[in-house]
Amino acid sequence: MDYEKFKEKFTEDLKSNLEARGYDIASIEITPSQKLNQDAYDAISVKLEDSMMGASGNFSNLFAAFEKAGDYDLILDHATQLMDEAISHMPSYDMSQITDYDFIKDKLVLEAVNSEKNAALLEKVPHKDMEDIAIVYRVLLGQMDDGVASVVVSNEMLEKMNVTKEQLHKDALISSPEIRPVEVNTLYGTIAELLPDVDLGIPAGGPEDQILVGTVTDKHHGAGVIAYEGFLDEQARKMGEDFYIIPCSIHEVLLVPESMGGDIEALKEMIASVNTCELSPEDVLSNNLYHYDSKEKVFEIADTFKERIAAKERESDKEKESAVGKLKKTQDKVKEAPKKEHKPKIKDKPEMAL
Repeated sequence: MDYEKFKEKFTEDLKSNLEARGYDIASIEITPSQKLNQDAYDAISVKLEDSMMGASGNFSNLFAAFEKAGDYDLILDHATQLMDEAISHMPSYDMSQITDYDFIKDKLVLEAVNSEKNAALLEKVPHKDMEDIAIVYRVLLGQMDDGVASVVVSNEMLEKMNVTKEQLHKDALISSPEIRPVEVNTLYGTIAELLPDVDLGIPAGGPEDQILVGTVTDKHHGAGVIAYEGFLDEQARKMGEDFYIIPCSIHEVLLVPESMGGDIEALKEMIASVNTCELSPEDVLSNNLYHYDSKEKVFEIADTFKERIAAKERESDKEKESAVGKLKKTQDKVKEAPKKEHKPKIKDKPEMAL
């Protein structure tokens, strides 16, 4: 069965299965879609009668599973069960509220995603660039058994609400830390939480106690904390120095004190290795290493930071050379200036004593 025949038969059979379970199905559609940090795919959407809400899933994955397993009924039963659970746990919000800014502004959260991977989607949504990372805005609508019900704010939504990107960002800076509070732990502490019954054999006061892990309390999309107001400055204050930022994933970042980040090439190689070997593609944030300059308030790619500092040092050297050069020229002028003839002062003749 090819893709088109599978699509036609699958939508008809899924509709029949869901109606047999008591749902009034208005339509089942398969349309191109794209989620943040994921490649484009075909989505299957189930819409209910007398409701603006529905359930959706990845249809491309369903067809891929059918091609691999060859069992049509198994895939259909699986999809039916997933849609049944999704529909039964849908939040009770009226979708018209999504364009009511007073309703959504307290539900906004910040999320960090890879700019290049999400280039097509970023054309349609408001975002703030932080080098090759994009900060997007999501509305959290409710909790479900397998995650959260949410929607990414689009340019179209903003236009309907007559809200500026600046206002959206300002409000998200307030609501996001309240909904997803910052959580910072040492690398040692984070590992100990993950492996509570394992003797790590790591001595206290080592590098693992100085490197920090930044995320949010539910550990979901925690890398967005880099855009929280005051977050980077607060960590620099606690460390007592500036630091490098390792984008572990879209869920957390590592903060490495500048004094420990001498070999930035090694850090970059580590990032590339983890992204390639240990993370699923949708969890990758970036292959770049970053640096935060707390004095200049600059978040930048580490290579850019090194170039900026080198340029400053070259400029400083030029200024020193220029100052020395000016002093030398002044000295040379003094040497070359014609000397005035020195005339000794004539002393008054002494009076002769009588």
